[in-house]
Amino acid sequence: MKLHTVTGLMDAEDVGCTMIHEHLILNLTTVRGDQDSALSKDDVIDDMSLLKEHGCNLIVEVSNMGMGRQPLGLVELARRTDIAVIASTGFYKECHYPPHVFTSTAETLAEIFIRDIAEGMDGTAVRAGLIAEIGSSLNEVTAAEQTVFHAAALAHLATGAPISTHCEIGTMGREQLKLFDRFGVDPGRISFGHQDLNLDMEEQLELLESGAYIQFDTIGKQAYRPDADRTMNLAALLEKGYVEQLMLSCDITRKSHLTRNGGYGYIYLFRHFIPRLKELGVTDEMLHRMLTVNPRTFLSF
Repeated sequence: MKLHTVTGLMDAEDVGCTMIHEHLILNLTTVRGDQDSALSKDDVIDDMSLLKEHGCNLIVEVSNMGMGRQPLGLVELARRTDIAVIASTGFYKECHYPPHVFTSTAETLAEIFIRDIAEGMDGTAVRAGLIAEIGSSLNEVTAAEQTVFHAAALAHLATGAPISTHCEIGTMGREQLKLFDRFGVDPGRISFGHQDLNLDMEEQLELLESGAYIQFDTIGKQAYRPDADRTMNLAALLEKGYVEQLMLSCDITRKSHLTRNGGYGYIYLFRHFIPRLKELGVTDEMLHRMLTVNPRTFLSF
C-alpha cells in the first residue's frame, strides 16, 4: 500500500509525523469577505519549514475545488521544503460550491473526483490522494451536500481513496456516518473532521465505535474551544482505548494564523499542544500512533 502525494507514490514506512488536515494554498476571500482568508506558497513556506525539526514530513492539504486549489503550487512547496504533500479532490460545503455542483448528479461529480485521483487535477498530471474536505453546513446536511457525499462515496468505491470530512463546528458527524453507511462506505476508510469542536463526547464515541477515524484538527483555535478542554477531551478518548483512530492537526486558514504574521502556525501542534498532552500522561507511543501510524494507515490505498 502506498500514499499518493503530489510528487508521486510514498512508501508508508517513510511517513513521519503527519498533519492530517491543513491548508497550504487557499482562497476563501469571496465567501468570507476578507483578504486574510487567502494563503499562497510564499506565505506558508517558512512556517512549513519549521515542521522539519519535529520530524514532520507529510502534510495533508484538504483544499479542494472552489477553495483555490493549485496542484502545481503544492508540488513546488513539497520540493522546496522536502515535506511530502497529499492533495485533495472534492467540494467543501454548500456556500463554497461552484454553480455546476447544484445541477450535477452524484455520478457526474464522482467522475470528476475519479479523474483527479487517476489522471490529475485541473489539467495537470498532479494526482489527488484523498477525497476531502467533504463538508456539511452548521447543524444540517443540505440536499446539495448530500449529493456531494454520494459522489465522494462513489469515487471512494471506484478508487479506494480515503475520505476526510468537514463537520462545521463539530456538528453532523452522526448524520454524515449514516449517509456513508447508506452509500456502502466502510467507516474504517473515513475520517471525521473538526471533532475537537464537538462538545458531545457520546457522538464522538459513536463515530469511533463504528470503526472510523476522528480528527482533533483545529488545535490552536482557542476562540472556538480552549486547548485545555481539547487536551482533556482527547485524553479521555485515549483512556477509553481509541488511540488507533485519532489524528491531529491545526487547520490553518488565514494569513494571521501564520507565525511570520504573529500567529500560532502549523508548529503550534508540536511546540505547545503535544507538551500539554504529555503533562496529562499521554505517552510517546500514543503520540507516535496518532501522528504517524494512524495517518499512514488511513491514507494508504
